[in-house]
Amino acid sequence: MLAAMDDNRTATQYEIHVRGLLSDRLVSAFPEMHARIRDHETVLTGELPDQSALHGVLGRIETLGLDLLEVRRARPRSDAQPRAWPKSKADGTADAE
Repeated sequence: MLAAMDDNRTATQYEIHVRGLLSDRLVSAFPEMHARIRDHETVLTGELPDQSALHGVLGRIETLGLDLLEVRRARPRSDAQPRAWPKSKADGTADAE
């Protein structure tokens, strides 16, 4: 049942704000993310497939001694397909598909 649920998931876009301007070497520690500078911080953005991948990025931020300012789930892409949930009956059970 859980495997079937995983098939419907799509990657989630994240925006992660870190204090300061990261060097190219530090940015290279996050190959799955794109970096841009805003004010006096670096904003890492990218699609991550699941919570485990997000925790991996956050763990690298901690290991590198970077100052995490904010983590935000960005709006879904306009071409992303909405997740389909089974229709529920009045008694709370789901219809088989």
